[in-house]
Amino acid sequence: MTNAIDCPTFKPTLRIGNSGQDVKEMQKRLEKRFASIYPSNFQIDVDGVFGSQTESAVKYLQCLAFLETTGITDAATWNFICDGVKSLPILRQNSTGNTVKLLQQTLKDYDFYHGAINGHFDANTEIAVKAFQADYSLMADGIIGQNSWATLIHLNTHIDSCYCGYYRGC
Repeated sequence: MTNAIDCPTFKPTLRIGNSGQDVKEMQKRLEKRFASIYPSNFQIDVDGVFGSQTESAVKYLQCLAFLETTGITDAATWNFICDGVKSLPILRQNSTGNTVKLLQQTLKDYDFYHGAINGHFDANTEIAVKAFQADYSLMADGIIGQNSWATLIHLNTHIDSCYCGYYRGC
């Protein structure tokens, strides 16, 4: 999951309605990133058209990567496509924001976290992170880094939730 994918220097913001070579190149790389997550060859149409299928695939990837699910290939999405978990923030005590909220919800879904979903990485969040890390044989330091991100992204419930919520609507 941490393997880098060769990406262009210029990474344009792409959204539904765009078409052309930039979209096609993004679709190829998006497919490669999915292949690094799934050995089962998740495929999208690489046709240079940013239609609803590409938008759903981008939202699905954004959900998997704990990014804002806009369906727009923005800088954060490009960074994850190109660099995988290396592009995700290190979260620790006193981190704040939507990514922390998404982390808290995932930890709650797995019964590690029992506090408020408030976007504040507090002592309760740290305890939950340490319990998650210990349960998955990771260094239980309470810090969400690359190894913790990779494990979180591969959790079956997280994958299924993102797939149903953004790609296929189960």
